[in-house]
Amino acid sequence: MSDTATTEKPAEKDAKPLEDQQFVTRHSVTINGERIGYTAKTGRLVLHDGEEQSTPKVAIFYAAYFRDDVESRRDRPLIFIWNGGPGSSTIWLHMYGFGPRRIAFEGDPLFDTSRWQLQENEYSLLDVADLVFLDAPSTGFSRVAPGEELDLFHGVDEDAAAVGDFVVEFVDRERRGESPIVLMGESYGTLRAPAVADYLQGFPMLYVDGVVLVSSIMDVAGASFGIGSVFGPAGMLPSYAATALYHGVVSGDLPTLAAEAEDFALNEYPLALLKGSRLTEGEQDRIAKRVAELTGLSAELVRGSNLRVDIWRYMKALLRDRRRTVGRLDTRWTGIDSDVVGEKFENDPSMTMVWSPAARALNRHLREDLGWEGDLGLSYRPQTYFPKWKGRASEQNGIWTPQLETATQLRASLNRAPHLKVLLQSGYYDLGTPYFSAELTFDHLHLEPEQARNVTMKRYESGHMIYLHEPSLAGMKTDLIAFLSTLRTTNA
Repeated sequence: MSDTATTEKPAEKDAKPLEDQQFVTRHSVTINGERIGYTAKTGRLVLHDGEEQSTPKVAIFYAAYFRDDVESRRDRPLIFIWNGGPGSSTIWLHMYGFGPRRIAFEGDPLFDTSRWQLQENEYSLLDVADLVFLDAPSTGFSRVAPGEELDLFHGVDEDAAAVGDFVVEFVDRERRGESPIVLMGESYGTLRAPAVADYLQGFPMLYVDGVVLVSSIMDVAGASFGIGSVFGPAGMLPSYAATALYHGVVSGDLPTLAAEAEDFALNEYPLALLKGSRLTEGEQDRIAKRVAELTGLSAELVRGSNLRVDIWRYMKALLRDRRRTVGRLDTRWTGIDSDVVGEKFENDPSMTMVWSPAARALNRHLREDLGWEGDLGLSYRPQTYFPKWKGRASEQNGIWTPQLETATQLRASLNRAPHLKVLLQSGYYDLGTPYFSAELTFDHLHLEPEQARNVTMKRYESGHMIYLHEPSLAGMKTDLIAFLSTLRTTNA
């Protein structure tokens, strides 16, 4: 579920008092042949607690971009953007995705990420919307106030409250209360976005207009491979098939193979998983053979895995005869392990290959381009390790249990706000948040027809970080522009 490898030490309390900081610079960028001037505001916004709102509790770091030649911002979308983890800063969507500047590799990043440059981003959304990239508490330059307990921010509800408070405060300070408000999250950020939307509809009573889910996993338990789980293996199967096709282990074309895998995952396969040991020998052989045909694995391995091949085994087994592993977040990448016969990979190249360019580029961009001078002794945390992350309390049959699930909060938001629109963007080659699992989650929300019409789903021939594949990044932007055009405006 993490967007990045966990390499930093656990989150620590910041010893310095928190203070509001903002640095303003002006720039321009060419998008779709048009030269666009924009103002960048980067800083830390301090949120307060207590009856008088006088006690600093957390400082949220952000980089915001506003197009200059806009007569009225009433109908111009304001998009709040974050990555996931939990524990990831918003370095990926910022540096590789939709900021005014992005990292471009000289060659194919699937093979070489050592040569890159930070350049103007023709795929930025700045031509159609104002953008706010923010880092969740304890990530990036965001810090918890001295004396505050970290547990007050490190959990589904706690994290959503802090981010939601930031959204309210930022909208107020920038006087954007009439603008369409959009929440855009990736990976764990797609758990955060529904939770924030639900939080904002409470006491703040700020009803957002759009939610964008990039590489979504709103229900972690539903996507698991636990004993008795049917949803997890069925949701993973089409991504296995797409991966096997990409690496030439199976033949065919992507749309046809994906459709075949989805049909099998909705019909014969889950029934066989449900039966478990009640399957006859003949049934087990038939199901194992079909899974093998779709995924490129051997029928013996599938049968020996009780018809449930988890992602760690799949990543290791698919290209074992080539002495290669495939990535988890993007299975187009291949890696090399010292132990060819092991059960788990030693390195996920789809994470480690893109880590260093992003960290180096963002630090340079913040310091040199955006003029960030706050807390020069403070290090930027691309990824922070949270040893304990509290699930959301949920009641079922009178029993309260913690779980990582916010899909029902999205359904509640859709119930309260008929104008709310949702866009789901998924990559075929993503085993961290498989596209079919994400779509199945919506199927199990049991939305009314008029609500379902407000949900748009798009797929791309890429992985978890869809935007690393430039044609997919272009497709994402096209779909995002179309999505933004459907949002309610103040003049409607």
